[in-house]
Amino acid sequence: MVKNIYSILGVLILVAAFLVGCQPKEITSAKVYKQQNDWDNAIVQLEKAVQTYPANAEAHYLLGEAYGEKKRWAEMSKEFGESLKINSAHENDIKYYRDKYWVENFNKGVELFNKDDMEGSVSSLNTAVTIDPARPESYRNLAVAYVRLDKMDEAIDAYKNAINVDPKHVETINNMGLTYFQMNKFEDAIETFKKVLEIDPSNEKAISTIAFSYDRLGQTDKAIAAYENALKSEPDNADLLFNYARLFYQKEDYNKAISILEKVVENNPDDYESLLSVGDSYLRIAESFKNDANKLDADGGSTAKIDELRGLAKESYEKAIKYLERAVSIKDDVSTIWHNLGVAYINAGRVEDGTKAFEKAEALKKQ
Repeated sequence: MVKNIYSILGVLILVAAFLVGCQPKEITSAKVYKQQNDWDNAIVQLEKAVQTYPANAEAHYLLGEAYGEKKRWAEMSKEFGESLKINSAHENDIKYYRDKYWVENFNKGVELFNKDDMEGSVSSLNTAVTIDPARPESYRNLAVAYVRLDKMDEAIDAYKNAINVDPKHVETINNMGLTYFQMNKFEDAIETFKKVLEIDPSNEKAISTIAFSYDRLGQTDKAIAAYENALKSEPDNADLLFNYARLFYQKEDYNKAISILEKVVENNPDDYESLLSVGDSYLRIAESFKNDANKLDADGGSTAKIDELRGLAKESYEKAIKYLERAVSIKDDVSTIWHNLGVAYINAGRVEDGTKAFEKAEALKKQ
């Protein structure tokens, strides 16, 4: 009796094993074609399998594998996704193939980029995106390639996709902000860099570019506040200081501009633009004192006050000379600078030097 029970159990076990091992004939045929490397016929069988058995995870996985062999990337990615929706039985195999093909195409994209073949790089990187849309590296590199091709809108889209995948990657958000800045979309740049500061409140690139953006928008007060904020972390940044000073120059607050620019010149003695700006600011201050003195003289004003104003004017002309001479020692072929230097020389009482400077300016004009 016991013997019979075991015999029945054995039959049940065999039947169960047979049922578990059973698979659609289309999959069986496809596997045979796969062993023969006949991927076209394998695809025919597997396409039938997924139509007939849409809930069969293996059929979708194998069809994705076959599509991958034929470089039909979008279809491969779709079938892998369908397989994973049903269950995770083939998750490791799917990851293997995604990684394999992604690496091949991503590396090819980088290689072509380094060879300055931007179109080819974009093509390979877009393929990498199709193969594995969850890899942010593809989008980041794709964005840079688009920038090189001057396809800025496409670059922004690529950056947005990268951020969707990895929303806390500061460098990507920064680069998108810089791209907006290059596109003269300063409001978008500001909003993008504000997102950087939410993640990294001390990010110097974000802080400084917000300042530059407000400046370019002509929002002077916001720009000044942003520059002051940026200079807290980068007190010696020449670009920040120069642009910060320029805002005060535009507001005709020349003394404030000078106080900022002199720091630039102190750190960078050969900063031509800063030397010119300091010299020009002193000239404008001198002209203001001179005009006030002349007006007061014409109105019969106080002689002492007139003398005081003219003394201040001469002092400012002499300070202008100091910076303008350093500027022309760096670059001596700009007629307007020699003319301004001549004005400063004459008003400082150096008539001979002034005459020579005017002659130099005229000679340069004729060239």
